Amino acid sequence: MNQNIFLSQPLEVQPTRCERCIQRIQAKIENLGYQNQYQAIKSEGFEDDKKILKALKKNKGDLNLALQFIKEAPQKKIKKQKDSQNQSDLMETESKKCNKKCKADKKEKPNVDKEQKKNERALERKQQKLQKMIEEFPQFKDFNQKMIQEGFEDVKKNFRALKKNEGDEQKAFSHLKHKLILQNLQLCKTFSKGEIQKLYLDCNNCFFLESNFLKLAKNGNYKEIEQKIATLLNLFQSCYGSQIEIVLVFDNSKLVKDEKACAGFASQDFKLISARPQFYIADDAIVHFASQESLENQNGILYVTSDRLLQARLVEQNAKKIMTSKCFFNIMKEDFIGSKSYFAVIEN
Repeated sequence: MNQNIFLSQPLEVQPTRCERCIQRIQAKIENLGYQNQYQAIKSEGFEDDKKILKALKKNKGDLNLALQFIKEAPQKKIKKQKDSQNQSDLMETESKKCNKKCKADKKEKPNVDKEQKKNERALERKQQKLQKMIEEFPQFKDFNQKMIQEGFEDVKKNFRALKKNEGDEQKAFSHLKHKLILQNLQLCKTFSKGEIQKLYLDCNNCFFLESNFLKLAKNGNYKEIEQKIATLLNLFQSCYGSQIEIVLVFDNSKLVKDEKACAGFASQDFKLISARPQFYIADDAIVHFASQESLENQNGILYVTSDRLLQARLVEQNAKKIMTSKCFFNIMKEDFIGSKSYFAVIEN
């Protein structure tokens, strides 16, 4: 059996990358004619061929200058690094100072221009709206100034009051005053026996308190509603437990016109009054009666109405106790005449 034996040829060793670099540097030194200087510098203990070539080229082959350059190079490098670091630190410090200053400026000085422009635009819009109001009601400019002097500083509310009252300044002023009164008005929620000596009832304001009243109103039978209200208040007077004067005020009462029917209720302490023809509506009559009452008597008088405007007008006449119709009828039913007697009158 034949065996073929192959003898391997010795491999050529390739120079490493660093060795190739050194060879190129030495070739450059040779081309420049700096071999002797190169050897002299190497004999001084300097091994970095790249730096030796740089020193010789920079000093045009002068051995002494090249040696001096190589010896001073490390110190120059350290100084350069130090200077660079110092410059970097200085820039960083200045940057921090600048950032702090900018932040402080933002805190201490808000964007004045932006805020000022915003305020100017708002003022311009306000002036435009005011001009439109004046175009609709030329007297509004003077009226608004008067209202501001009176303490009504809301321009929109002042305009709405004038518009609602068709340009009547006196009515608009009253409207604003009534609104303010109603904001602060504390209505009565209850009362005890003997606390009230006189009661004014806005009867037309009670016509829709009960479902049975609604049915009668739909059929136009207002006289029967008036009779039921008078009967309930008559029972209340009997159950009250102490002397109380009751005044029932209607807009234009059919019951009052029927003298025979009215006689069954009317007495010195129980009055049925029709606002017409002396007054336009019951509200005007009740306000008139309130104006005739002394300030001392007002503490013992209860005005019953759910009409918000009438409530405000009564406060202007020094009324101290005002109660809604619904609240009064509930107290009358629960605390005085009782549910059984109450519904007997309502439903019969």
